[in-house]
Amino acid sequence: MPINYRILTSLCLTAGACSSSNTSPPDVGPIAATAITGTLGDLGPVQATVSSLMISNSGETLIYLSSATLTCEQLAVSRWLGSATADSQVIELIVAGTPSTSTSYPVPPGEVNFAQGGKSSATETSADSGSIAFSRFDANASIEGTVSAKYGSNHITGVFKATFCPNGQGY
Repeated sequence: MPINYRILTSLCLTAGACSSSNTSPPDVGPIAATAITGTLGDLGPVQATVSSLMISNSGETLIYLSSATLTCEQLAVSRWLGSATADSQVIELIVAGTPSTSTSYPVPPGEVNFAQGGKSSATETSADSGSIAFSRFDANASIEGTVSAKYGSNHITGVFKATFCPNGQGY
């Protein structure tokens, strides 16, 4: 029986067995679209992702997964979360520097945050633990990978595929 590396990676990350920064994530193959499951605290079950965008800002790589449409133009404005569709869910992944496809990034120091659209970034919730792994990265085009994060008794897990936006700002 062939191994399904997407499921294996997701299970591995959920269990925390691959959270060491020395662990090389398996190649999960091309990811067709972002698919995240779980619960985001008071925001409830993760809604379907409509927009997946990546920016580079202040020495960090940031990925935004939103249940409402986001544009690169929106991300070019500082503190853009307040202009995002009200009641949308925005998940923010952050790693320092340029992502590597040979490393699994533990959370913390990596970040997996979420916030409600139409509100201040001061309302974000940060993950207690988790992991981010990149399977594909093209600095000025796109990024793909897996994410798993725990927020107290809630958690999320899944795969993402995001498009690069130049001149982006953090939410």
